[in-house]
Formats: sequence, C-alpha cells, structure tokens
Amino acid sequence: MPLDPLREWQERYSRNGTQLGFRPETDAPFHSSVQSICDLPRIVRSTLSPGLCFRDRKMMGDGDDNVSLVVSLGRSLTINHRKREACLARNEAILFQADAPGSAGTRQRFAVLEVSTAQREWEARNARPGDVLTKVIHCNSQTLALLIGYIRTVAKTGLPSAAKAHQLISRHLIDLVILAATEPSLGESHLDCVVAARRAAVLDYIASHFSDPNLSGSSFAEKLGISQRYLHRLLQTTGKTFTEHVNELRLDRAFSLLSTMGADKRVTDIAFDVGYSDVTHFYRHFRSRFGDTPKGVAGSAPGDEPRRH
Repeated sequence: MPLDPLREWQERYSRNGTQLGFRPETDAPFHSSVQSICDLPRIVRSTLSPGLCFRDRKMMGDGDDNVSLVVSLGRSLTINHRKREACLARNEAILFQADAPGSAGTRQRFAVLEVSTAQREWEARNARPGDVLTKVIHCNSQTLALLIGYIRTVAKTGLPSAAKAHQLISRHLIDLVILAATEPSLGESHLDCVVAARRAAVLDYIASHFSDPNLSGSSFAEKLGISQRYLHRLLQTTGKTFTEHVNELRLDRAFSLLSTMGADKRVTDIAFDVGYSDVTHFYRHFRSRFGDTPKGVAGSAPGDEPRRH
C-alpha cells in the first residue's frame, strides 16, 4: 500500500536531512519534492506546499545535534528557533541546531536548502556555532552566494566517484558553510574552498555564456569584482586560460554545427553563432584545434568526434 504523500516526504527528507515534520497550511493536496545533493555534509533541497516544517522535542530523541544552514530559495520564509523569530528573503539563510525545537514555514509554496554539518567540524575549525545561531545571513553575503553556487554545481555534475576527490569537495563544502556563517566578505581569498568554488563558478559561467562575443576575462573579472591576475590564478590548475576555455567550447560547438550544417547555412554564420566576431581568427583557431578547415568538416557524418590537437 503506497504511503500518503506527507508521510512519504517526511521519510525521504529524514533519510537525507534532519528529521522534520510538516503541517500543511490548508486541506489542499500536498505537493513536495526532495533532492539529495551530498551525504557529507548532508545537503538536501526540498520544495513544499504552503505550511510549516517543524522539529519538536519528540524528534529530538534521535540524538541529532548537527548544525544546519537553512537557505530560503523562495520569496519569504518565517523562522522560529531558540525563542527568536526571523523572516528570510530569497537566498538568505540562518543557522539551526537540531538539539532544539524550531520551525520554518510560509503561506505560499516554498523551497529550502539545508546543509547539515556535525558540531565536531566546527570545533575542528575553531568556530563556535552558538555565536551565530539564529543570525540571518543576508543575500549580499559573498560567501553565502559562493556556497549556493557551488552546491548548484555539485547538484548538476554530481559527486566524483573517486574517494579522494569526493572527500575534497565535502571538505570544501563544510569550510564554505562555516565561512558563510562567520565571514560575509571574502576579497581575493586564497583559501582552498574559496578557490575551488570560484573556479567552478567561472567554468559554469563560461559554459553558459561562451557564445557571447563580448565575453572576456577582463569583463568577467570586473563583473565579479576581482582582478584579472586573481582570475588567472583561479584557473591555473586547469592548465588553460580564460580565453582558452572560451575558445575550446566555441570550437567544439562549431564542429558540431558544421558536421550537420544545412545548405542554408554558411560557415561565417556558424562562426558568429558560437561567439566569434572575427572570421579569420575562427578559421585559424579551428584548423589549429582540429587539423582541418571549417569547410572541410562541413557536411561530415553526424557523430564524428573532433580530433583535438
């Protein structure tokens, strides 16, 4: 016999995050989703119908005393914890501790992100969660924005299967949680967790904006408020510069388009489509990378793989 939707949500959420209950705002059908992103730290994203998530004293019998960073991914979320009430706007966060009752809810559909870390992780970093519990971390916090972006990258790409790489990402996530709670501003930090998260943000941005002909390292550094020198250092371990990453994606996309190019399309159109504003540069870069001209590749069978030089 299938579980009712509310109980199913509670069981799925508790397997991935903190044990919680839920009280719907209305008798309308209950809708929810649960996405487990990481096991250490425990990271879970959930969407819910209007209502109230809560942790009561009965649930506290599970012995969980982790510290959870709760991020509102919706318009507003009312928090009650340790006799304090706070209202979170979109992309704002607050710290909960599982060994005390609390609640979070709204009269609208909402989405939350929970990152749960063991107290020993705070102690190992000489940080005290008690100093920042129930303190709202505002959306203009550089560290919180960096953490949220890094979690999105992990959710999209998945965790690596190699144990060492997995452990490294876990450590970076825990470091970023504690930084988000204690250090809202970063500057051009060289902390490993910050460099890793910013590098991931740079590569994500390039992947989604490489076809913009105005994309450049200088414009992106200015957008982030960092120096070009710092941006170069972020990418050092990849073995490629910002421009090389951009051109690689542009050329791979061009190869794919040329391989299936119709009669109504010209090579110059494809060069412009992938972000090149200078066709001569496009031809030179293309031949250097694939050992053939764009016209030579045009019309080749779909599925041919680029020959990288």
